[in-house]
Amino acid sequence: MTVFMLTWNCLFGEIKNGYGSEIKGIRESLKSLNTCLTEDPDLSLFQKAVIRDKIKKLVDYITYFELTEELLEQFRTIAPEMYNEIETIRDSVGHNVTVYVKFVPEKEMQRGAAGTTNLAHLENDKNVYHSEYGPNTVSVKIASVNKSLLLLAHEFGHVNYQVPNLASYIEFYSMHYQNDTFKSSYIGHNSNDPSGQKALEYESLFREQFLNLLKTSAVKVENPLALLQEIRKTVGQERNAL
Repeated sequence: MTVFMLTWNCLFGEIKNGYGSEIKGIRESLKSLNTCLTEDPDLSLFQKAVIRDKIKKLVDYITYFELTEELLEQFRTIAPEMYNEIETIRDSVGHNVTVYVKFVPEKEMQRGAAGTTNLAHLENDKNVYHSEYGPNTVSVKIASVNKSLLLLAHEFGHVNYQVPNLASYIEFYSMHYQNDTFKSSYIGHNSNDPSGQKALEYESLFREQFLNLLKTSAVKVENPLALLQEIRKTVGQERNAL
């Protein structure tokens, strides 16, 4: 059975919301905590404060899950061909690779980076991508800022190059970026870096397609920060209605 599941995972890759695997449990936990807070008369002030803090974290999780859902759909609308390229990407040995995306608070990004793509392989196979989501997966994180969709296009460019060229790119990366004094904006973007070149290519293509959409379509593309505030308000109202 395990072999069957692993084989199945190799056959189908896609772009997924990085929050998705836990969202059902998060919603159930939020409902339980709300019930406890409103219906248990014996809670101390300290216990209520602890529960409210947990509720806030759960609400934040749901907020960024919803934001990621909305922004991925916006990206698909603006650049469907690019989206499909990443959703159907394969590594050098033919495995489909699932790309997990999270839009996160800007303060959670490390070393000042606005977007990151993990770079790792299985211990016993340098051609197989690996992230915190398991084998045959890539993890992308994007800061929730005004240009979040452009940042996602940039990181998708990295994914486009790195997945089918993982073993050779890791060697290139080790050779050129081992000095920790490099700024995060430089890592992955030295003048000879093929991954960085592909990222800039994707960024330029996305910008062009976005401008074309604005000129030729009535489709509304909402600013990510404005969208975040709307979602935060909606999730708060839903939580109060539980």
